[in-house]
Amino acid sequence: MIYPRPFNPPTIINDSPKARAKAKQEALVILREMVRYFGLKEVKELLADIAKTRKGNKADKSLDVLLVAQYDAAMAKDSSVTRTEVAKDFCKDHRQQSVRAVEKRLTRALQDRERKAERERWLKAMLQRPSIVGTR
Repeated sequence: MIYPRPFNPPTIINDSPKARAKAKQEALVILREMVRYFGLKEVKELLADIAKTRKGNKADKSLDVLLVAQYDAAMAKDSSVTRTEVAKDFCKDHRQQSVRAVEKRLTRALQDRERKAERERWLKAMLQRPSIVGTR
């Protein structure tokens, strides 16, 4: 019986050409076994399904940047301003569909910005910790 092999891609911290080469070799072994079992045609179909982009509206990054910049400017002027007020002003200037949709977009953009900042803080903290690798 063939047991499934775990595929553990390298992380941001331990990514290197050597780790990438090892991950590529593991992936090739797994794909060869899949072709042997399922056949080339079915494996190609599976890979095509995996590679399909998500359906639906794509995020308009430039509009998100403008929206967040307008929110930051409004918060700098008056810290009691709400997202709804910023969304109303943005709709007047940029002719968007609805205030509610713009407010949701703003909320998602702010959450995304916070997630990125949290990730940066975490990476910075991880890099500042003393490493036990290579010490005796």
